[in-house]
Amino acid sequence: MKVAIIGGYGFLGRRLAQRLLQRGHLIGKNGEAEDIDELILIDQIKPDKAMEGVTSLIGDISEPGFIAQVIDDEVDSIFHLAAIVSSAAEADFDLGMQINLDATRALLDHFRQLPTPPRLVFSSSIAVFGNVPAVVQDDTPALPLSSYGTQKVIGEYLANEYARKGFVDSRCIRLPTVVIRPGKPNKAASSFASSILREPLQGLSAICPVSEDLSLWIQSPRVVIENLIHAHDTSSDMWLGGPRILNLPGLTVSVREMIDALTRFGGDAALIEWKKDPDVARIVGSWPGAMNTDRANRMGFLNDKHIDEIVQAFIEDDLSS
Repeated sequence: MKVAIIGGYGFLGRRLAQRLLQRGHLIGKNGEAEDIDELILIDQIKPDKAMEGVTSLIGDISEPGFIAQVIDDEVDSIFHLAAIVSSAAEADFDLGMQINLDATRALLDHFRQLPTPPRLVFSSSIAVFGNVPAVVQDDTPALPLSSYGTQKVIGEYLANEYARKGFVDSRCIRLPTVVIRPGKPNKAASSFASSILREPLQGLSAICPVSEDLSLWIQSPRVVIENLIHAHDTSSDMWLGGPRILNLPGLTVSVREMIDALTRFGGDAALIEWKKDPDVARIVGSWPGAMNTDRANRMGFLNDKHIDEIVQAFIEDDLSS
């Protein structure tokens, strides 16, 4: 089996690649486990150090012809993780459209030309929702209030339509806010959700741009990676009879509860500066704080149990290394 990860050198792409290398197999079209013969990481940014055991291909997925060069008819499965994140897409409308929408459409059109439809896991986001009810249901309409959310929901609908026409076997999963991401703050509107835990745990200062009573729908990196793989490995029959778009399970936690967890693990809450950013608060405040994910639960997707588990996982996976 030949597998490609678009956005392979991003945070989730690297973690997914490491897990697939460790696992060594995925479920193929016949429902049986197949060895991963080649793992291809596709990214626009050349990494400081290439990962061992993979094929690294560097280029812009929005450039005409690039996707056709790197994904041929021997690629069985693709994880599409590349995106211009929320605040960045809001600030640069053209770039967001180019990568989040135009490149996704070009990718799907390329799949249409292949002799055998590949399997696609498309990572979407809870940002597709805006000003939602207290608890989002599986059939709550996606009405985004940001450029990023709009681009993602259109990508979902396109992937769903191309699957309906038999051009690709797609599975679109809406990721909760991923907490705790390692490294430094990025341009995602939700970046603070990691930094208010990550930085104080390392004795560094952080900025919180929202109020402490804001509720977030979160999931740990460990569980996100397992759910990406599970989305791939579920049989095609499980995605029939409804949209190939799924809200993933998550954990509802307020900013105050996150800071309480920080202090339980020895972090200094005094290192957090409360500096409200109306733009960030508007974007993140329009996202779901709670969801009823019956469909994903029935399909066997995983969830975190408590915010303390998420903090402990970060300490074990990132701080200890």
